[in-house]
Amino acid sequence: MVVLVLLLLAVGLVGTVGYYGNLGHSVHLPAGLTVVALTLLSAWSATQISPKHPWARPLHIGTNITLLLGFVAVSLTGWNVVQKYLP
Repeated sequence: MVVLVLLLLAVGLVGTVGYYGNLGHSVHLPAGLTVVALTLLSAWSATQISPKHPWARPLHIGTNITLLLGFVAVSLTGWNVVQKYLP
């Protein structure tokens, strides 16, 4: 999942810069960067889950719940961005 999210970030950045010449044309960028950060936090917290780190499991679960909301936001804002590309 981390690789896929980073790949989508790269495609989105290259596509947006290639089409518009710069970034920041919608709320899709901050939503996407938030999803990338949450994905990395989720992956890292998953590696920390153990009896020695009792805080890791609640962090991982909470991050994943927030990540679900982030995916919804990115999907909705992404739909608007894609509509700008289509003729």
